[in-house]
Amino acid sequence: MRVFLASVIAFLITAALVLALRPMAQVVGLVDRPGGRKSHNGEIPVVGGLAMFGGCVVAAVMGGGLTPHGSMLLVASAFMVVIGALDDRFDLDPQFRLFAHAAAAIALTYGTDFVVADLGDLFGTGTIRLGWLAVPFTVIACMALITALNMLDGLDGLAGGCAMIAFSGLAIVATGHDAPTSAIMSLGLMGACLGFLMFNVPARFNRGVRTFMGDAGSTLLGFVLASVGLFLIQPDRSDIPPVFILWMMPIPIFELFSSTLRRVFKGMSPLQADNGHFHYLLVQSGFSVRLVFAIYLLVSATSAGFGIAALEAEVAEPAMFWLFVVFFGAWTLMNRMAPAIGALLPRYLRRDLENLQH
Repeated sequence: MRVFLASVIAFLITAALVLALRPMAQVVGLVDRPGGRKSHNGEIPVVGGLAMFGGCVVAAVMGGGLTPHGSMLLVASAFMVVIGALDDRFDLDPQFRLFAHAAAAIALTYGTDFVVADLGDLFGTGTIRLGWLAVPFTVIACMALITALNMLDGLDGLAGGCAMIAFSGLAIVATGHDAPTSAIMSLGLMGACLGFLMFNVPARFNRGVRTFMGDAGSTLLGFVLASVGLFLIQPDRSDIPPVFILWMMPIPIFELFSSTLRRVFKGMSPLQADNGHFHYLLVQSGFSVRLVFAIYLLVSATSAGFGIAALEAEVAEPAMFWLFVVFFGAWTLMNRMAPAIGALLPRYLRRDLENLQH
């Protein structure tokens, strides 16, 4: 009960910190101004990431039972939030950000002695062991998920909503598999995401207090998602296969994979920003921001629910993997058909550019 109470506390602390930090944002320059690819109205405070981290820390302390590797995660997360906040304020060089993300991932790996030792039995031919590639793969996977959450933070509610669903699924599994640190961190961030979403969902009730999470928030969410996933797949601690993690966060993974391929095929750097993300395609096809938010939450919840059910039913790893590939294909097809679908939408479901964030 104390662990679940931590989620409620994280929600309350995050909401309170957003309200407390908003007046300070203008003073220190932590605001997002419209222009370029950003089409929101007015200057929006970018303090959601700081607030979520505060809520998570309080939840972790009050939840109790945090192990040494959990403490290491909090320290590394604090570093990530500081770098993210500095980037929000001063627009740091991308190469420096990559170096900082790599440093945090390496510190977590060596500080906890956790790595992705294998990919499981994805193809039915036996366990795919990584050997000497385990540490590089772990670091790159962590950095990739951070980038994926950053890509997803393009419309109101998307990054926070998808992360909240992912943490909810991870919390359920962690609780059932006696993984207290993963449970505490997941429940804490779940509550923190919900507290932040009160100020970020595309709705009318929060227009006067609209707040963005910024890079401090997206890097925090991506880093902790990667870390909790890493903790859960350690073979000496649980029987959770790596493929299960894919089902907890499908849209960030889809976004990362498709965006990387798209940019490479166009001769662009994989890190170069563009407007080709799935959520932009949907909005450009006539979907309202609220509808996109609802679709992303529904797809994320359905995926997480299936992943948990498949894990409990002991569905074979190759089946889970190939079903995920089919899922990605269906998602891509839906987005390809978005213009045709958008033309058929009723007026109340069509786009409202007033809520477009970036």
